Amino acid sequence: MRICPSCNRTYTDASLNFCLEDGTPLVNESAPGADPNATVRYTEIRDTNPPATQIYPSMPAASGPTPPQRPAQASRPPAPLSQSQPPQWAPPSASLPGPAARKKSSAIWWIVGGAAVVGVIAIGLVIMVIVLASMNANTNNSNNRNANLRGGNRNANANTNLNGNVSNINSDVKLPPLLSDDFSEAKWTTDRGEYGDIWYDNDEYHMRSKDKTYLVMYAPNGDYDTGNADVKVSVRSVDGSPSPTGYGLIVHGQRSKAGDLEDYALLIYSGTDPQYEVIKHKDGQQTTVVPWAKSSAIRTGTSANQLEVRARGAELSFYINGEYLDKISDTENFKRGVAGFYTSDVTEVAFDDLEIKR
Repeated sequence: MRICPSCNRTYTDASLNFCLEDGTPLVNESAPGADPNATVRYTEIRDTNPPATQIYPSMPAASGPTPPQRPAQASRPPAPLSQSQPPQWAPPSASLPGPAARKKSSAIWWIVGGAAVVGVIAIGLVIMVIVLASMNANTNNSNNRNANLRGGNRNANANTNLNGNVSNINSDVKLPPLLSDDFSEAKWTTDRGEYGDIWYDNDEYHMRSKDKTYLVMYAPNGDYDTGNADVKVSVRSVDGSPSPTGYGLIVHGQRSKAGDLEDYALLIYSGTDPQYEVIKHKDGQQTTVVPWAKSSAIRTGTSANQLEVRARGAELSFYINGEYLDKISDTENFKRGVAGFYTSDVTEVAFDDLEIKR
């Protein structure tokens, strides 16, 4: 049995080392030198049923004499809880993602981000391919601000307003070494028709196409044959506005057996950044032979330009204002056709001083 020297409480539990009332170290009741048979007196009735262990917010001050020094191996009861203790870690709320969920969310964002990067790269590659293809197709006129407009009206509406007497030119007919036409005399067809207007004015031959169409007119007879000849004509924009899809001189013009256009043509664009193009008609279809190319030889505004085509057998050479541009081969064998004129859109153009030298 053990006793508290401070409050004289006794305990039968040998494992207790401190008083449950005031925390004073307990001592054995039969201390050395005491008479084990002596009668023990108590100041109050001994409580044989001690109260349950309680936890206090602080250690009460000891009353009575200072307790003896605690043995080094003695253990104190657990320190009482107090509000001054730091908060302890608690598990996160069930509504918040744990470490595994955070890893999964991070992985999803990496996947989404990677997919977005791949998409951007793919779009960039497609755009690059389109740009490179466009640059390659327009190498000779990359700076032309009207290239798309001029190319957009191809094969819009072919004019069939041709003189029938030039369909089949007799190659045995003796042609004069030089033919000149200053348009002081009305020989060519005039018309106010479906595809545009053609008329004479002030000793010039005027042509104006309808919007988004082109207009073709062949010479009135076989005397205007262009085989093995140098063909020249002067042409100007009446009000100085350029035709977006060009105007110019036709050679080797004739109709096929089916009545379709067959010819070659040198066209010019006389606006800012002037250019030229060579086209052909076959079976009524217009196609490009030499794509639009810049030329400083072309005069802009209302200034007249002299267009020239020199035919030598199957070879056709092209000149503007006496300056050589390019040459092609007449792979369609159109060499027995006649001279003609071409215009497009609503620009009014005037032709003058046609010359065919053989």
